[in-house]
Order: sequence, then C-alpha cells, then structure tokens
Amino acid sequence: MRVRAIAAGVLLSAALSIGPTDHVPAQQLAALSPQQPTAPAPAIPMFGTREIHYFGLTPFARWRALLVRWQHEREDAAESCVSSRSVAPPCPPREWTELITRFRGRPLREQLNGINAAINAHPYVSALTNWGDPSHWETPFEFFRHDGQCQDYAITKFLLLRELGVPDRAMRLVVLRDIHRQVDHAVLVVDVSGRELMLDNLAPAVVSASANPNYYAYYSINESGWWLHLPNPLMPNMLSREVASR
Repeated sequence: MRVRAIAAGVLLSAALSIGPTDHVPAQQLAALSPQQPTAPAPAIPMFGTREIHYFGLTPFARWRALLVRWQHEREDAAESCVSSRSVAPPCPPREWTELITRFRGRPLREQLNGINAAINAHPYVSALTNWGDPSHWETPFEFFRHDGQCQDYAITKFLLLRELGVPDRAMRLVVLRDIHRQVDHAVLVVDVSGRELMLDNLAPAVVSASANPNYYAYYSINESGWWLHLPNPLMPNMLSREVASR
C-alpha cells in the first residue's frame, strides 16, 4: 500500500507543476490508488469530492524542497540579520514582518481577510519570467521580492498563517483544474469552525471552498500529508468511480 501511495503521488506531482496534463496515465494512476484509505480523512471536504488521505510527503519532491529552503531562509534570517531595519537578504522582506506584526493575535477570520488582500495585491509574474523554470515554487521571502504565480500566492498565504499560529491540520494547498479557463490552478483552503474557506488570487474576497463550480481538485497537501480527490480530472469517470468504491 505504501508503494502504491508513493507512486500515485509521484504521478500527480510530476504531472501537476501547474502545467499541462495531456499525457497523464490515468489507468496507471487508478491502478496505483490504494484499495482502502490509509487513514480517515480529517475535515475540510472540498469541491464535493471524496478524498483518500496519505500521511507523509515522499512523492512530492518540489513541495518538500520548498519547505527545506524555507526553513533555511528562516534560520539564516535569525542568525545573520544584524539589523531589524534591514530588508536585504538574509533579512526578512519588510512586508513579511509588517504582516506578522499587524495580524498576530487577531481573530482568525480577520487574519484570513487581511492576508488574502495583502498577497492578492501583488502582480502575477510567471515562474518562467522570474526563474527561467515554469515549475519553480517560491518561498514567501522569494514571493515578496519577486511576486509570483498562482501556487506562490497560495504558499505564501499558507506559511504566513502558519507563522501566525494557524495549525497545519486546518489548512491545505489545493492543486486543481479550472474547467472554465482550461488551466491548472492552486488555492489555499482553511477550515474555520467547520466551514471551508478559500483564499484564491483570482478572487478579491475570502469565499466558501464551493464558491467556484468550475474548480475540480486534483490533490491537496499540507506539511504532514496529502489527499487524492475523487472524482479526479485526471481520470475518466469510470476509473474514478472504481477507485472511489474501494
């Protein structure tokens, strides 16, 4: 079962770097999905899907690498930033520090609204333009210095809220298909007292996770595990139903 989970995740993460999905082997993905969920999925049902929950992040090399880079950036800032007024690397960008100061200790809904508005105010810049690599995922410090694309907005919101004390279990980065625009996309979903709220760089306000009927989740992830969503846009309907019935 562990091998199947890893393989299914590798297929998803390789295919879904917020890019084209034309050549994803749906039959192979369906075959690799576990016959039983590895654990009961915690709350945050999203987009009307059934979910299969996997502990661990082994298949998601890009996400794991980002979290390691983020940890190193934080450590470098703590050890080497000699002035609280400096914003040059390795010191944190000014906006990071200001947002943490402004929203620390505030009610969760106020934090979500404020962080969402602040991050969405940044212009969209593709990873290809910024890094010469369309698959690059940015840390928050990179985002504040260079702006970014959809997953970078979601990641920055996630890690800002983690710094403000929102628990990992209450949040997920969701990689999905927007069937209206026919593009892949990423958002952040947060559980607030049993209600799933979505922070989307394409929406000016925090909204219900079910607000956009054109969103179909591929997978969601946080710092401790990931979820396969069914029915899945990568699988024909019949295969999706077969996996969901296991």
